[in-house]
Amino acid sequence: MKKTITAVILILLAATSASAATAFWTGRMVQVQTVTYQMAWNCEYNYAGQTFWRVFKTSCPSSIEVQ
Repeated sequence: MKKTITAVILILLAATSASAATAFWTGRMVQVQTVTYQMAWNCEYNYAGQTFWRVFKTSCPSSIEVQ
C-alpha cells in the first residue's frame, strides 16, 4: 500500500512539472549568421512580461512552448 501511494505521488509530481506555457512573438526579428555560416532569424518572444530571443532557420513562429 505504501509503495502504491509513493508511486501515485511521483506520477502526479512528474505530470505537474512537465507542463508548458505559451510565449508569443513580439514581431521583432533580426537576420543572423550561425556558427556554421548559415542564415537564420533571431526572434523576440514575450512570456508573462519577460522578453527573450530564440533562433530559427526559416521564420518566426507566432507562438512557442516554454517551460
